[in-house]
Amino acid sequence: MKIEGEFLFDKATPTAVWNFLTDPDRIARCLPGCEKLVPLDDGTYEMTLIFGVGAIRGKFGGTIRLHDIHAMTDYRMNVSGSGTVGFVNGEGTIRLEPDDAGIHVSYTGDVAAGGPIAAVGQRMMSGAARMIIDQFFKCVAGNLQS
Repeated sequence: MKIEGEFLFDKATPTAVWNFLTDPDRIARCLPGCEKLVPLDDGTYEMTLIFGVGAIRGKFGGTIRLHDIHAMTDYRMNVSGSGTVGFVNGEGTIRLEPDDAGIHVSYTGDVAAGGPIAAVGQRMMSGAARMIIDQFFKCVAGNLQS
């Protein structure tokens, strides 16, 4: 499943947005369902996340690894998680682009899921992923303005 989109931070500096999007404590506070995001080595974070689509809901454990980091502009990430309702694996890119309107953050990625959670269908999973991403970026924007 392909996921892509963008979010505009109109009242923040590039440094503030970058620092937020690379700080595991701040990410964990804004990521819906995130119970734990702990730094390990080499840009890897151990995570525990509660996620659900439709009636299928469960706890996932796994890792997020940031790599190919170009400070203040972009980074790539790999996500791997599994739980009682299946597994999710993905990779993507986060890119920051400042202009006169503010800081545009764009994201692209590919996600694969298996097990019971995949049975709900790609359309429902895609909608749920977009909703979580939107909630995350709105939370980030709110935290950057306070």
